[in-house]
Amino acid sequence: MHDQTQDGAADARRLKKRELDRKAQRLARERTKSRIAQLETMVENLRQTDSNSQISSLMDQLGQVTKERDNLLQVLNSLGTTIRRHLDDASPAEQSRNAQLEASSQIPSGVSLVPTGVERVRQASRTSSEASGPTGMELQPMDSQLVTFGNDAWDCSITCDDSLPPAMAFDNSMITQGGGELIPLPGLLPDVPQTTSEDVIIPTPPMICHCTSPSSCASNYHAIPSGNTWRAANEALGKSTKLSPEEATVEDYTAEDTPVRAVLEGWDSVERAGKMTASWRKLRKIDEVCFHQCPNTERLAILRMMHLLMTYHGEPTLTRRASLPRWFLMRPSQALAHSYAIDYFVWPGVRERFVFSQHQYCTNTFWDLFQSNLKVLWPYDFRDTYLQNSHTGKFQLSPMFEERIRDINAWTMSSDFFTHFPELYEDIPPYLGIPASLGGMPAIQAAQYQRQDENANEVVA
Repeated sequence: MHDQTQDGAADARRLKKRELDRKAQRLARERTKSRIAQLETMVENLRQTDSNSQISSLMDQLGQVTKERDNLLQVLNSLGTTIRRHLDDASPAEQSRNAQLEASSQIPSGVSLVPTGVERVRQASRTSSEASGPTGMELQPMDSQLVTFGNDAWDCSITCDDSLPPAMAFDNSMITQGGGELIPLPGLLPDVPQTTSEDVIIPTPPMICHCTSPSSCASNYHAIPSGNTWRAANEALGKSTKLSPEEATVEDYTAEDTPVRAVLEGWDSVERAGKMTASWRKLRKIDEVCFHQCPNTERLAILRMMHLLMTYHGEPTLTRRASLPRWFLMRPSQALAHSYAIDYFVWPGVRERFVFSQHQYCTNTFWDLFQSNLKVLWPYDFRDTYLQNSHTGKFQLSPMFEERIRDINAWTMSSDFFTHFPELYEDIPPYLGIPASLGGMPAIQAAQYQRQDENANEVVA
């Protein structure tokens, strides 16, 4: 009897448990159905809300345009900051010159302080017509006054004192007794070149500057110029010239051999070997004008980096761009019109300063100090900067040296340079001496890396 009671209780518990399980399953199914219905309703609402399929693409385009706008604003802010910094650094002399220019701009436009060439000829004609007899040809001395060279681009004037010949005031011509024709006279003043918008110094200085006078080395690079070094450098470089594929191949072939040979044996040796391309002729002028007093290691480094940039300007491909160090690429300020030689400074900060205030550094004193204080950190001898192929005799740069000159921290200046130009201390690494070792190899080990492969005998016709 007791066993039957226990069996009945167990059956009742099982039945109750089954009923609860069925109820739980039913509730779970109902919840699932309810959730599915809710999701279907949400999807339908989203489809009805986003009826235009182009909204997502338009939003993407809007995001891209907004990003480009933000980038342009950053560039403009950077330019504005740079301009303000250089304006704040302007010297008192420049500020006084600006004040003089503002004062001169207040003169009425109809008033001419200096007679033009035609007006001076008319004055002379009236003078000669009033005279009689053989003395009618005599020109009366002019009063001391301001006389220009007949070129408004100079924006300057000189004082004509009594010691100058009177005929200077009449454009080297005189009036005949007939009163009609102008007879040209031999030049009494040296010809002054017309500074036009094509001048190599960009922008043209508002007043006479050290670099205003033309140099005497533009056509003869065998002699050290007696004129302004900065102008001579810009005249030598001219403008970037497009390279044909054949010319680019020749430039690549001579890229390492020519600078080493020029420093070791002289430029005349390169000329006799027939390896002087148009680019190397420009760089020869630069080397002999600006860097002839630099040590051989510095000269070789300069020629190598300038040739890299010059060939990139002649053939601006992605491959050549990738071959340049990042610090040698154009800065935003270089988008402004500027003298072409500015692009070849290795220090980005110096390039920016020259774009906005090149006339603070255009004196020959700057270049004398530049040559005597430039130091490329290289702990070995000059002979360790290059290798020579024993079969062809062709030179190439040492891989260690090539790697070293691509480090901006290797281009330094001695302290004497910063004594004269302390503001450039922010832009140029100071020379603190050469470390005992830069992790390289001596000349004996470098000699083991000379190439002796048979393919080195290729010659570019």
